[in-house]
Amino acid sequence: MNYVVSAGVAALAATFMLAFEGNRKGNGERSCVKVFSAALLFFYFLRCFAYDSKLIGLTLVVKGYSSLAYPEAGAFSAVTAFIAEWFSLAAAVAVTLKGFFKVKTLDRVVLFLMPVWCVINAVSFKSAINISMGGDVNKITFASFSFAAESGLLGYLTAYHWYAAIRDKDIPLFDGWKSAGVFAACVIFGALSAAPNYWCQFIFGASVKQAALVKSFGFEHRLLLYGGVLLPIAAYFAVRHRDEKTIKCALLYFTLTAMFVYCYTQNFYDLVHDPTSWPLHLCNTAMFLLPLCLTFRMKRLFYFTYFINVFGAVMAMLMPNYNDGVRLNSAEIIRFWYNHYYAFYMPLPVVALKQFPRPTVKQFRYSMIGFVIYFLFALSMNVILRGYGYNPDYFFLAGDHIVSTLGTWAENIYDITLGFTLGGHAFSFRPVYQALFFFLYVGFGLGMWFVYEIGFSLADAHGRLTDRRKKIKLDKFALEAALDGRSIEEPMNNDAGIKLELKHFSKKYSTSKVYAVNDASFEVHGGEIFGFLGPNGAGKSTIIKSIVGIQPITEGAIEVCGYDCEKQPVQAKRLIGYVPDHYALYEKLTGREYINYIADIYNVSREDRTERIERHIKMFELQGSIDNPIKTYSHGMKQKITIMAALVHDPKLWILDEPLTGLDPNSIFQVKECMRQHAEAGNIVFFSSHIIDVVERICDRITIIKKGKILVTRDVADIEKECPLEEYYLKMINGESAER
Repeated sequence: MNYVVSAGVAALAATFMLAFEGNRKGNGERSCVKVFSAALLFFYFLRCFAYDSKLIGLTLVVKGYSSLAYPEAGAFSAVTAFIAEWFSLAAAVAVTLKGFFKVKTLDRVVLFLMPVWCVINAVSFKSAINISMGGDVNKITFASFSFAAESGLLGYLTAYHWYAAIRDKDIPLFDGWKSAGVFAACVIFGALSAAPNYWCQFIFGASVKQAALVKSFGFEHRLLLYGGVLLPIAAYFAVRHRDEKTIKCALLYFTLTAMFVYCYTQNFYDLVHDPTSWPLHLCNTAMFLLPLCLTFRMKRLFYFTYFINVFGAVMAMLMPNYNDGVRLNSAEIIRFWYNHYYAFYMPLPVVALKQFPRPTVKQFRYSMIGFVIYFLFALSMNVILRGYGYNPDYFFLAGDHIVSTLGTWAENIYDITLGFTLGGHAFSFRPVYQALFFFLYVGFGLGMWFVYEIGFSLADAHGRLTDRRKKIKLDKFALEAALDGRSIEEPMNNDAGIKLELKHFSKKYSTSKVYAVNDASFEVHGGEIFGFLGPNGAGKSTIIKSIVGIQPITEGAIEVCGYDCEKQPVQAKRLIGYVPDHYALYEKLTGREYINYIADIYNVSREDRTERIERHIKMFELQGSIDNPIKTYSHGMKQKITIMAALVHDPKLWILDEPLTGLDPNSIFQVKECMRQHAEAGNIVFFSSHIIDVVERICDRITIIKKGKILVTRDVADIEKECPLEEYYLKMINGESAER
């Protein structure tokens, strides 16, 4: 009879689909696929709650551990029933997700593995009903009907996906060893995540080790704890490079399989007749909440899980509450660690993979409101049910598991009770213990948040590094294409000569909605001392930092002697000497040691560096202090060392950002002379300053910038024919028109 149900469900689904054949543009066919995919998972959900699997008590004959618990059933029947229970979950979730997601690896799993599984499912159909569900294949029970409907839908959907792939000429064949390796890894880990809790006991028999050995921070306990820490890291690295759709599909697969593996331990009868079996422990509720959060984007519910369930799982793993007499690889032990691993680690990669934003104080506040509601509900249920003769311990608010772990002082607090009698039933609270439990839980949960933030900061840093490496690789390909076979050491523009050029340069910081610099363009040629003027916040430092490569370019381009600063950053930087407005020196070195260190970076020959260092020592009058530690220098002397380090490789472009601030008149004169000499040698001196008099005396041309916009670029001599430079500058800054 169950065979008829299975065939009937498949025929019914096929009939509906045929009605929508040819309606692909109207999405009718697609909608039917989604409905039947969801129905497949629904029937699986019903089956999970319909019975207690009889396989939990079985042990297979492997390596002589023990004999089959039900020898009359036969080893083959037990094995096929076991396989059906294990892989039917993986198959049901995979085929369901295929109805909602277009992911190449998932397509391969459904098209290439599901037909094989449908054959295995047909072979194991009878034994699965007879042994797993304790029924007769010829009689319909709630469990067997659900299994038959599920099998029919699974077979039909597999056939449909093959038909659609052939019709649309979209069969995802393997395109190399890499795709085959990804496929194999997904199959292995997908199968492991769907394994029933009793798999180890069924295959290998009960271990001789007692669970007590993994409750006292011994080797086994620590090993299990380390696994909980490594799992979120492994999950993050496994899918971090995938697209948004693939990441969500993978996370949904693992959350759904975890939920159904937990549901194997539940059934409708117990839930109705035994309130203590209700999944009200936080780590149990997590099994249901995370799939809901990911499916329906329930942000506030997710943050409740993130702040509350994760910490609860950590505490449970540190203080396990299973019985000491159970075996290490028994279904009870594996179920405990599987559930708590999941509740602990799953929310973390969900945030790290940006399915939900990193939480803020606002989300923490909402989570605490939710926790108060949950806490009061669990507390009330404990009190009410214990008053009516049940013995629940939801959230460990009624039992003594935690206090027995902590010692005598906790037991003394636990013994303080407050009770009353109502209708012949005695109800009691433990107010001090329960209030202390609440506040400590909230406090430790907040502390865990900061621990998570460290991990997410590391993940962000790794992500930025990965993105940067990708960009460098892409830039290299783009550069090779632009050079068209020429060496990457050649400038992009061979005819540029000694020149700095900004081409429609714009810069916008990631935290801002407005441009710090917008569409800036100008040129500076060799032999010029070029003044760069503007009020504070105008964008001068932004342009300078983009030229020297401290920050990336948003739009446009910058070229130094023909080298593109974005595509050829190393080659461009070799030609730049930079004196920042806020310098940082290695002050334990002497001045000479520091300059030689910079010379080593630029591969300056011993002969050249010696000549340049001695020339500048004499120019800046540092003969008596050049071999002293920099920490003993005055501000002016440190500024001179910075200038000498910037010039030791004889750069074609020398950039100075406010170099004269805080210098005495003699030092200012020395710096100006050095600038003139460098420009007279055919190089560029790019000079940013607020000291208009100095700019007027030494600069050939100037550019004035205001609020990120270039207002004017002119020769100083031409300006002085009209008015003093200071007056001209003030007119421009105050908004009066002038010739560009």
